[in-house]
Amino acid sequence: MVQTRSSRLSLQESSRVSSSRRARVSTIASSIASTSSPLRKSRRVSIHKGSPRGKIATHSAERGIKALHGREREFSTICSWIDKAITTGEPLSAYISGSPGTGKTATMELVCQYFGDRIYSTVLNCASVNSHMEIVKSILDVLKSSARPSMQTLSTTLKKLKKHFVLILDEIDHLATKTNSFLCTTFQWPQTMAAKLIVIGIANSIDLTERLLPKLKMKQPPETLVFAPYSKDEIAEILRSKLSTESNYAMEPSALELCSRKIAAVSGDLRTAFHVIKQSRFDEPGTPLSCRQVLGVLNNVYSSPLVRARLPLQPRLLLAVAVAMSSKKSVVNVASLTAAYSRACDVVNVPRLDGDDLTSALQVLESQSFIKEGPAGQIVLQVDAATAKTAIADNVMIAQVSELNL
Repeated sequence: MVQTRSSRLSLQESSRVSSSRRARVSTIASSIASTSSPLRKSRRVSIHKGSPRGKIATHSAERGIKALHGREREFSTICSWIDKAITTGEPLSAYISGSPGTGKTATMELVCQYFGDRIYSTVLNCASVNSHMEIVKSILDVLKSSARPSMQTLSTTLKKLKKHFVLILDEIDHLATKTNSFLCTTFQWPQTMAAKLIVIGIANSIDLTERLLPKLKMKQPPETLVFAPYSKDEIAEILRSKLSTESNYAMEPSALELCSRKIAAVSGDLRTAFHVIKQSRFDEPGTPLSCRQVLGVLNNVYSSPLVRARLPLQPRLLLAVAVAMSSKKSVVNVASLTAAYSRACDVVNVPRLDGDDLTSALQVLESQSFIKEGPAGQIVLQVDAATAKTAIADNVMIAQVSELNL
């Protein structure tokens, strides 16, 4: 059976966002070939009141809908896509990716709430989706259709709708492991079935597009957006905000900074930060968490084998290349790192990223404090080799890159 959320499997087009949802920032940036710094250019954002994003920001404020902290740009971008599809009637499919704990699903919930009764919507967890017919049935259930589920029934029903239907496929990584044709066909529905249907996929893998998009023979490929992990400063800001409103939680300032720095360096997953501060209620209620206690909690969290999956494949390969180069070269810049990375892709047999996707992978490393861009595009490793290799968690990859003598 398809797992859905009851708050979305109704004709209520706005959904309540769980307070446990997490957030942080980063959209797809400018091309790596740009003369500007690829790690910095995407941060230069200004939203004018007359622009589509400015209008969305204004309307959100009027409706009392506030984007997740650090996700204002992502929220506005997705809203702009959907608004354009509704206005022009053009088909829309989109691919949203990012590491766990970066606010992807929570942002989509807010997007649905923003559009309210202008759309129908549902979220399906793809971990339990085994066929197209399960998706078809779920959509028809939301529309309260009593017709026998079929592709033809769905097409006819969607074309008769007076407003758009936003289908959100969460954790589409699971579909990709089953059959890419299944996933590709679903992304094509807005073009092949009905433009009234908007398909938005959410995944943890930023490299899934490299495996999926070449198979999508579409006149208009899916829009793509990458959610990068939280940075140290952003984690600290969110924790301060939460602590100021929660009387049961307390943390020493130095412990808060330590917690933010450690989490940003390893995963950038805001859920881990919330897990840490909750320990203050269980360990010594009313007593602020100390640095020692924070380290104890984090050591327990990061001793889990699941930590291996926190850093996506492409950033791990880039980090392995950066470590290998830093051990032999006094200066590593974006150009030399990119060239070495291309060689490593051939050896490791990994699809090569370029342009915006490569920029986004570099930003994942920078946001987690593994690397930092210095003057003239210089890449500076922010952690020692041992820490980096622990994050890479792939001895075969490390050995293959080392043999290149970069």
